[in-house]
Amino acid sequence: MGTKDDVNLPNQSVPWDLEALYQAGPVYSAPEFEEGEIKAIFYEGLPYQANSTRVFAYYGIPESSSEAKVPGIVLVHGGGGTAFKEWVRIWVDKGYAAIAMDLEGHIGTVKNCDGMWPGHEWSGPARQGEFKDYELPVEDQWMYHAAADVIQAHSILRAFDQVDTERIGVHGISWGGIVTSLVAGVDDRFSFAIPVYGCGYLYEAGNQYGKSFADMPPEDRQRTKQLWDPSSYFHRISMPMLWVNGSHDPHFPLQLFSKSYVASQQGVAPTNLSMQFGLRHSHSAGWQPQEIYQFADHITKAGPSLPQLSLPERSGMNVKVVISSDAPIVKAVCCYAADIADWFNVEWSFKDAQLELAANEIHATLADTAAAYFIQVTDERGNVVSTPIQMLTYI
Repeated sequence: MGTKDDVNLPNQSVPWDLEALYQAGPVYSAPEFEEGEIKAIFYEGLPYQANSTRVFAYYGIPESSSEAKVPGIVLVHGGGGTAFKEWVRIWVDKGYAAIAMDLEGHIGTVKNCDGMWPGHEWSGPARQGEFKDYELPVEDQWMYHAAADVIQAHSILRAFDQVDTERIGVHGISWGGIVTSLVAGVDDRFSFAIPVYGCGYLYEAGNQYGKSFADMPPEDRQRTKQLWDPSSYFHRISMPMLWVNGSHDPHFPLQLFSKSYVASQQGVAPTNLSMQFGLRHSHSAGWQPQEIYQFADHITKAGPSLPQLSLPERSGMNVKVVISSDAPIVKAVCCYAADIADWFNVEWSFKDAQLELAANEIHATLADTAAAYFIQVTDERGNVVSTPIQMLTYI
């Protein structure tokens, strides 16, 4: 791969050797870290600074009383996280084969006295802030390894006879959401993807992500955007996605999250957006929303789908959204904001929207002060879905 100056993305699709990553490599059992049905392994990662590496992971496969194969899920942790065996167990209990890998050279057991996850001797790179390792050769940068680790974990999960290779998804939280939304445009073997919090267009964010890009020399900034910002790969996405975020997430502003949803759709259905008020930012909060499991079950088990909303159509201050849903819609709200100068501190106001179920439509009248808005609906099962944010320009 050479140094960073050898990278010329316009002449190549992705910086990884996908043919190699699509083969399940060597796996080493680690029984000392296992707990009941949740198994522990190391698998061979990509070389780092000319040294071989291994990646720690937990996995579990549900027992099946029939010959039918089970769906699968690859779980991608965020900053400060690791391979969480409890996350694997949640999905195993729901009938999925699941694998969760550590992306920073740690073992997901118990934190040490310094509050850190214990490391191991075969570690690859650790994440350096927000792309602070951009000056290193591409093959030594963290995002190169993180995405490869996820793709390799997918290959390992596919190698189990009990797993249906046509029904495996990827789901990540925070930094894991960034990696998930990138990998969705790289590994087309996945059947669905669910990023939570993390998104693309990070170079536009008015926080540490945007500052990190702004601090780079122009050539490095453009190269890093092309290599590691998920938006560079959205045009390659060919799978349904569910995007989940809180209304006031402290790290990933809602307008960039909404923009990522729109750019990643590529005409693939069902793709959903769920922007939720009161959703906190953490691993445990990020795997709680029921929409995640409803969406996965629809894709892999032919379960009921989440409600589908069209893009809002606006005429003056009147808005119309077309809806289709497997379950009755019990609530529709127009969420609007007058001041969007700071997306991390937007004050949202709410107006009830009118459900016209006979016509499968939602109608709302915007407040005169609205600068941006979206429509949010709730079905009788409690699932919340949203339209993308719409900006207003007045005549």
